Amino acid sequence: MILIRRAGWLSTVFALTWLAGCGGNSSGGSASGHNAYVAVPQGNAIAAFRVNTDSGDLTRVLGSPFGGGTSPVAIAVHPSGKFVYAANQGGNDISLFTISHDTGELSEVLPRTAAGLNPSSLVMDSGGDLIFVTNETSNTVSVYSVSSSDGSLTEVAGSPFPTGARPVALALSPSGKFLYVASGNLPLVFAYSVTAGTGSLLAIPGSPFAVGMGPSSLVVDPSEHFLYVANFGDNTVSGLKIDSTSGALTSALNSPFAAGTGPISVTASGKALYVTNLGSNNVFVYSIDSTTGATTKLDASPFSTGTGPVSATVDPAGTFLYVCNQTSKNITKFKINPETGGLPSSTVTATINSAPASIAFAK
Repeated sequence: MILIRRAGWLSTVFALTWLAGCGGNSSGGSASGHNAYVAVPQGNAIAAFRVNTDSGDLTRVLGSPFGGGTSPVAIAVHPSGKFVYAANQGGNDISLFTISHDTGELSEVLPRTAAGLNPSSLVMDSGGDLIFVTNETSNTVSVYSVSSSDGSLTEVAGSPFPTGARPVALALSPSGKFLYVASGNLPLVFAYSVTAGTGSLLAIPGSPFAVGMGPSSLVVDPSEHFLYVANFGDNTVSGLKIDSTSGALTSALNSPFAAGTGPISVTASGKALYVTNLGSNNVFVYSIDSTTGATTKLDASPFSTGTGPVSATVDPAGTFLYVCNQTSKNITKFKINPETGGLPSSTVTATINSAPASIAFAK
């Protein structure tokens, strides 16, 4: 499961001329590692980097950034490593790019696929068979099947599916059975079961479920036992236990719990939960009790980021956490302590001449 956070502050499309000012030397793909792709809304482009497996450093791919749709805010990489998808908030559509096996360069495949109004978040299932997209203004979720041969998208029967007011983020359970959608205008999460084979959505009994004010991001932990929701409006995180049969949600122990100022992004890896706080420019790290879902903030937490952090993503190996900082226009890299999940060291690993929104990795 690949979870990508939206950057909801970028609803306005900026007409900017953007030069390729990404940090690091350009690379033709010879460095040891894999590729990373960054949605850059104000540049109407996707930046591409080579990731060094050992150091986690990012090196710009030759030719990056690559032009795409209008205001791409969310991004996903197909598990085959052949395709990149971007939700274009200003263009009301989805871009498909093919990835050069040799260099990591991107080539957009036209025409783009129509979505609803203001698509703002995107998630793909672990097999790369389905893509789910929230449409903020349409109050819907679009679902597409993915062609394994050419990456093209086909909207499934019944899509788009109605959901709560201003859906701003979504999370898919690792098994692909359950989809959860945060309503930015309501303190609610809408829950759906995903029909195997077709991708159609059915409301889970009891949905929607109460959370804090202004939910902005959500994540299912790797064990699929708990859902965590960042509540931007009241500086908290809600923890919810997932019923393994129905997907219904109940409050976890000690939920909700305090976060920093303006929690805007939440992600999980192994035993740890990471909450990115836009207002306090930091990341809170919590350990997760595997039985109750209760969290305990690490003693060394919080950890400082750049200014205006809007999203955080753990690399596929679970070794590094990358934070996209919109105001400082850079990406902060943290080395993850494998025992505690803590973030003992950080560096600015890439500087971009326009605000990055989200990052995704090819395995």
